[in-house]
Amino acid sequence: MISRQLALFSLLLSLSASAATIDRIAAVIDRQLITLSEVNQMVAIRFFPRTISRNEDDYRHDVLEALIAQALRYRDVERFGAQDIPKDSIEARMTEIGARFSSPEAFTAAIQAVELTPDEVRALVKRQLQVEAYVQERFSPLVFIPNEELETYYRGPWSEQRRQRGLAIPPLDQVRDEIRTLLKSERLQSEIEKWTAQLRARVNVDVYAWK
Repeated sequence: MISRQLALFSLLLSLSASAATIDRIAAVIDRQLITLSEVNQMVAIRFFPRTISRNEDDYRHDVLEALIAQALRYRDVERFGAQDIPKDSIEARMTEIGARFSSPEAFTAAIQAVELTPDEVRALVKRQLQVEAYVQERFSPLVFIPNEELETYYRGPWSEQRRQRGLAIPPLDQVRDEIRTLLKSERLQSEIEKWTAQLRARVNVDVYAWK
């Protein structure tokens, strides 16, 4: 019995050594794999926005972290039921991603080059929008900006930034809604990051791509 097991093990080693490497694992979330080819696809089609200060390797790392975060968040979405997303919203996000290219043709070519179809990209967009909808429904009602905080921000960072750019500083009443929206967006992002960190702490997340 032991000799048969050893023979089988030797055969598996032989096959493994002779087989061509098809893909590499970029990260593992419990048993869920994110492959290097998935990262490469998302980089190639510019699925996630890229800031000017990030070089190519930085951006690839950002994409992997975004894929990990999205996978963790989607697990929570599935627990409570993912919302249906209107086709118009999906197409609007497709247009937004396409605008990161020099032309619609360049976007289409990038999709084809990584062996995806437009419908497969739409499916990825739908999942992303389902996560965003869940986040808005869960966290947005909890974000409250008191007038005191708004006024402090107006007198401090907001006005200082405009002075540095040589812009006029309008009265608070004219920009109150604008500043409140900005502060709510920042607070919401902070809540999302805390939630994602909590989700990540509950599971095993191993990153391999840059080791």
